[in-house]
Amino acid sequence: MKFNIHHLKNYLFLPLILLLSCVACDDELDVEPESFISSDSFYNNEEEVNLAVIAIYNSLYEMLDYEWNVTEIRSDNTFFRPDGTPDSDINRFTLDRFTLTSTNQLSSNYYRACYSTIALANDVLENLDAVDDEDKRNQFEGEARFLRAHAYFNLVRLYGPLIIVNRSITGEEALQLDRSPENEVYDFIINDFQIAKTSLPESYESAQEGRATKWAAQGLLAKVYLTLQDYDSAQTELEEIIQEGPFNLIASYASIFDIENEYSNEIIFAVRYQSGGLGIGAPFANYFAPLQTGDLIVKGNGRSYNVPTNSISDAYFTNGERKEPSMADFWINANGEEEYDKYIKKYNSEFNIYNDAGNDWPILRYADVVLMMSEVALETQGIPQSITYFNQVRERAGVEPYDAADINTNFEMKLAIEEERRVEFAFENQRWFDLARTDRAVTVINQHFASEFIYNDPESPEKGAEPIQEWQLLLPIPQYELDLNPNIAQNIGY
Repeated sequence: MKFNIHHLKNYLFLPLILLLSCVACDDELDVEPESFISSDSFYNNEEEVNLAVIAIYNSLYEMLDYEWNVTEIRSDNTFFRPDGTPDSDINRFTLDRFTLTSTNQLSSNYYRACYSTIALANDVLENLDAVDDEDKRNQFEGEARFLRAHAYFNLVRLYGPLIIVNRSITGEEALQLDRSPENEVYDFIINDFQIAKTSLPESYESAQEGRATKWAAQGLLAKVYLTLQDYDSAQTELEEIIQEGPFNLIASYASIFDIENEYSNEIIFAVRYQSGGLGIGAPFANYFAPLQTGDLIVKGNGRSYNVPTNSISDAYFTNGERKEPSMADFWINANGEEEYDKYIKKYNSEFNIYNDAGNDWPILRYADVVLMMSEVALETQGIPQSITYFNQVRERAGVEPYDAADINTNFEMKLAIEEERRVEFAFENQRWFDLARTDRAVTVINQHFASEFIYNDPESPEKGAEPIQEWQLLLPIPQYELDLNPNIAQNIGY
């Protein structure tokens, strides 16, 4: 049975902790609502701290609800629906075209959601003394640091310099904080992941499956090092996962996303969902299915918020077995006719309530570790060793492996890894981060705007997109932050 680590999503203490700890709230933070239990009186024992840790995991729901908007839609994998206009949804339309402002609601909500996760983690870290058992105390610290670092890692890659908050603060204190340089933010993230990897267990009993492990901390730490081009440190973490971890590439790509096979040996960390009207179902099947499909694809119609591009569809034709479980180019209407609307299938399953799918969202898979190792090996050992790891993922997908003779330069190998990561992790919020990490975002997005029909329809010139510049790679700091705190400077260009 799936561990419902998010069952406590609606407990009364959760909004209290958010109120007491939120970084970007107003002066009402100083007022203790009489209708809630004080956080000071809540943390009395191991059980209560455990509930607070679960509340951090719960907060990942809010992060993921917005994350695809600020990652996938801004990549060349997807776009906001074909009939989308500024009038129909200005927030997604402008994210898609890199013309958003600091008042963009989706970007602002994501920023706030990440800091809510950070605030919850800080509360746990300040109350670990309530846990007598040393192993449990270490585990809870590791989980809180892992989840805090995960939120900060996403934020720094999207927004640049950040306010670092490592404890619960009042509203007045929050107004005095300033953004720290990216290198300091990364140092903070690395420290959290390093402590997490030494504090977390390697595994849990099946009833606890879904909690962060040592391997999850090492995998994301390796990705941080890779982002910083510290290849030796990344290699150390990745080799340990590969050589000592319990993971492998499972035989069938499709089965990775089968709800009957979740938390297989391929999944290192995922956000867990469960259907059945429990309040912990996933909305993504409905978000991503085409409009006007009724119950033909998913229960309760789709919204076409996140539509696959022609280029990602074409990329699958030479990339084996991954397309069918990931996306479709058409659907069958009630009359048995084909309707050519592309849509994401990765998060579809059988469910009976709108926005209540049971599909987990993978954050880190073993295939990611293998392809990161391919990238690291290219930098530290050369093309032949890089191809050894690279081919493991290709062969699992039913694709002809590469030979060293097929690749003439390191740059060709980098492009091959980039494309392999694109089709392997499509629609998993990885593509934008990959393009930004490899300094390929401006080139790829401008090619995307020039070639994708949605931006070049002569009958709809208002849907066009202009070439982007380097400053547009970062999202703007939300306007509510700037209004509350005069110390905060906006990102260049906004």
